[in-house]
Amino acid sequence: MKYLPPLLAVLAAASPFIPALAASAQDAAHPFVSVQPDLFGEAGSLSNAWADFDNDGDLDFAVSLKSGAIRLYRNDGGQFTSVGEALGLPASGPEFRGLSWGDYDGDGWLDLLAGATMPDSLTALFHNNGGKGFTNVAAEAGLTVPGRSSRQNNWVDLDGDGDLDLYATDRIGKNRLYRNDGGRFAQILADAPPTLFRSTVGACWFDYDEDGDLDLYLANQSGKADALLRNDGGAFTDAAPALGMDQPVRDKTEGGVGCAVGDYDNDGHLDIFVPNYGHNVLWHNDGNGRFTNTAPALGLAVENHAVGASWGDYDNDGRLDLFVTSYHGPRGEQVPADALFHNEGKKGFVNVIAANPLVNNGDHGVEWVDFDGDGAIDLNMTHGYSAVGGHFLFRNAMAPGDAHRSLHVLVRGADGRQAPPGTEIRLYDKKGRILATRLVSTGGGYGAQSVTPVHFGLATMKPVTVEVTWITGTGRISQRFPNVDPREWADRSFVVTRTPG
Repeated sequence: MKYLPPLLAVLAAASPFIPALAASAQDAAHPFVSVQPDLFGEAGSLSNAWADFDNDGDLDFAVSLKSGAIRLYRNDGGQFTSVGEALGLPASGPEFRGLSWGDYDGDGWLDLLAGATMPDSLTALFHNNGGKGFTNVAAEAGLTVPGRSSRQNNWVDLDGDGDLDLYATDRIGKNRLYRNDGGRFAQILADAPPTLFRSTVGACWFDYDEDGDLDLYLANQSGKADALLRNDGGAFTDAAPALGMDQPVRDKTEGGVGCAVGDYDNDGHLDIFVPNYGHNVLWHNDGNGRFTNTAPALGLAVENHAVGASWGDYDNDGRLDLFVTSYHGPRGEQVPADALFHNEGKKGFVNVIAANPLVNNGDHGVEWVDFDGDGAIDLNMTHGYSAVGGHFLFRNAMAPGDAHRSLHVLVRGADGRQAPPGTEIRLYDKKGRILATRLVSTGGGYGAQSVTPVHFGLATMKPVTVEVTWITGTGRISQRFPNVDPREWADRSFVVTRTPG
């Protein structure tokens, strides 16, 4: 596998927005290596989304640019080639923000939805023609979504009928929810809580109250309150005000810019990190339908004009770490001011970006993804708000022995297709104690989304029990697989297929 050497020059001194490196994390420098920087160094990069579009077993990725182009990079054994224009994706035109992969028609090939940035442009739905090309079928499918300013799209099976429905956020108008009926979409729940005007930028679907249906967290801009929409059998109630999660006291320059769902303390319940224009928030899921903001106590309540966030265990110690993109400076001169928060357990989080200056290079979308399948998750981010930008990819070059201390889990439905987003995966030790929880992502960060195997870093290589929980809309169905030996799955994913019924 071929890789390029690290960049010879790193970014300038850390910005004043980045806290000084804590003494306990002085050894936190990590061997990230820049991959094909000449190919990926294209200014105006906005949204990023990963998936195996050609079903060849490795992960490819798409990026939207301010020029209107959508770049698609085919991954061939760790070497990337730009193939988007040749396969029918736009080389210029209206700008898109919010790329999202999902097999909307159930033909086994992941399609790509691109939300338009400006309200006078239309959403595009690029049907995947067997990995050989793409055709925009938005009009035929009923997904042009006119008058919208897109930041995030969520593919979810909201009604449990086996196909993917679509939730489309809107920065300047009402959010919209579309039911999928055989590959054609019809708007539903108009003027219900999920589709009110909230100036929404980030949206995360997951079963926060563990009752078997998908709930919705909304991070809202321009001073509007955030929302936690509890799904009560298809009718939604905003639980955020009663739970103290709405953050109603904001001015118009403040607001939520995304959301990232992950079980940071390995207690089995999914938590929510909210990057803000304002102080960031970490909503700890207390497991009783309530949340507590633990960001101040854990070192995450910084005010750094945060944009995107993604959880990932980059050092394979069994705890989720957090990357946050942000920027500062006047318009046209903004520069990244990112944070790499290392999870130190009960001690909280320490920002170790000063020890890893190479990756301080994103201002919008961010995704952790193991693009080379070696067990160490890599880092991809977009840098779009300055003349020198790109959609950079950094390989995690940890030692092979440490990289193998991990487990990838790929979940499929009974039909063999990708599991519905929102599916939960947990690991347990031989005594039945929970080790970690992960979510098959529904998206949520600023314009970032991916369809990839779920990565677990492991503190040890002892056998584990893998539990998959399906969110059906009418209940939770779990399957367990005991005595999974990570050593047997070092170079491939442990595949779980749902039992029919």
